[in-house]
Amino acid sequence: MDLNNSKIRKNVADNLKYYRKKYELSQANVSKTLGVDASSYRNWENERSVPGIATLNEIAKMYKISIYTLCGIENPNDEKQSISSNSQFNNNVYGEDKITNLDTFEKQIVMQLRRLTKEDQRKVGECITELLKNNE
Repeated sequence: MDLNNSKIRKNVADNLKYYRKKYELSQANVSKTLGVDASSYRNWENERSVPGIATLNEIAKMYKISIYTLCGIENPNDEKQSISSNSQFNNNVYGEDKITNLDTFEKQIVMQLRRLTKEDQRKVGECITELLKNNE
């Protein structure tokens, strides 16, 4: 994938803006969540530069989209993925309407959680469960 291709650079910039606004996040929120400098993030949205492949992967993971979607590239596996990802279960648990009801801090937590491995997500869940027990 040629990240310096002007079409990919524009697609990435457009999609970064689209998903950030969709989840009602500021550039500062997203850059903080990703652990990158705010000016670097602004440059990505303004097509001055493009994130590296590892960062693109983190962003895609955070928004629960494929890296192909983020880069605006047709993925030959999209049909298979859309069948499983659009199940009623996934819409109820991970649906876009659910995250839009959260405040900004809660959205940042969800986005950070999405960047973790499944094992680390499980550990976070255990910590939350333990904290809730201690607060009862």
